[in-house]
Amino acid sequence: MKRVALFVLALGISPAHAAFTSFDAPGAGTQGGRGTYGYGVNRQGEVAGNVLDQQNRYSGYVRASDGTVTVFNAITGAETHAVDINRDGTSVGYYMGTDGRYHGFTRTGDGAIASFDPKKSKGTQGLAIDTKGDVAGQYTGSDGVQHGFLRAAKGKIATFDGGTSNTFGTFVTGVNPAKSLTGFWFDSASAMHGYIRAKDGTLTAFDVDGAGTGTLQGTQPESINGNGDIAGFYTDSAGKRHGFLRTADGTVTTFDAPKAATTVVAGVNKNDDIAGYYVDGKNIAHGFLRTSKGKLKTFDAPNAALQAGAGTFVSRIADDGTIVGEVYDSNFTAHGFFGTP
Repeated sequence: MKRVALFVLALGISPAHAAFTSFDAPGAGTQGGRGTYGYGVNRQGEVAGNVLDQQNRYSGYVRASDGTVTVFNAITGAETHAVDINRDGTSVGYYMGTDGRYHGFTRTGDGAIASFDPKKSKGTQGLAIDTKGDVAGQYTGSDGVQHGFLRAAKGKIATFDGGTSNTFGTFVTGVNPAKSLTGFWFDSASAMHGYIRAKDGTLTAFDVDGAGTGTLQGTQPESINGNGDIAGFYTDSAGKRHGFLRTADGTVTTFDAPKAATTVVAGVNKNDDIAGYYVDGKNIAHGFLRTSKGKLKTFDAPNAALQAGAGTFVSRIADDGTIVGEVYDSNFTAHGFFGTP
């Protein structure tokens, strides 16, 4: 399972001395589609993600900087997804409750878990956490579509919509320390539009030039940094994806990884370094890092099989430049990785 805002829309040459660490969580399955997925990383080198065992059961995990991996479930036996982690070691995610609905949770570095839901939620996903412990995500309303939320560190929850939608609704992908959020919403044609929501609730929508207007086309922000700069990708009318950076003043720069059939941006850090992955003409995924000066490096993380449907998938980049994600090997087993190219 590859995270693209936790909403499934879809689905290079490696430098000789890429400094990556590969790892597997205890209990990870070893057959196709199972294994260890890396989703969040902080500047201390702590990683949060999911492990899928041999029986297709999901648990969350946190990998400490010393290499110790702790696997956990938000409640006993519950399907659990850990998605992000902040510099204090608090992770965020969601789990399946005994009521058959998803609920958001936070887990502190010492293992204390707190669950939460916006009022009248029919299913909650905690997806991003800032340095202060504010959590952003989305929930299913009684209308059956998604709505965004921001949960302050003290527990108060504000809800919002990116725009009027009668299809999929509003999705949230990032939050910064100023409590600004980004994400995207779907219009009546099921096309995506980006937005930035300020701390005071002011919402600014935007579309990248060249974004398509058909079903599952449009603008998809994935990350926002402390400066208010947003990175993501857009899908054109031919279904091809391209990366973009939108700075706080509204300036948009677009780019593609070399030899990319499609380019997916996963995150941006405080320096405007952008990480993601691209799929080449042979349907093999490779990671990339685009520096703030526009230089683009490509890489293949350890254990990545260079065969169709496999390769390197990037999920996030920390402020110190550490990249996290997972690879699929020749058996399509997932392995986590982190480091720098």
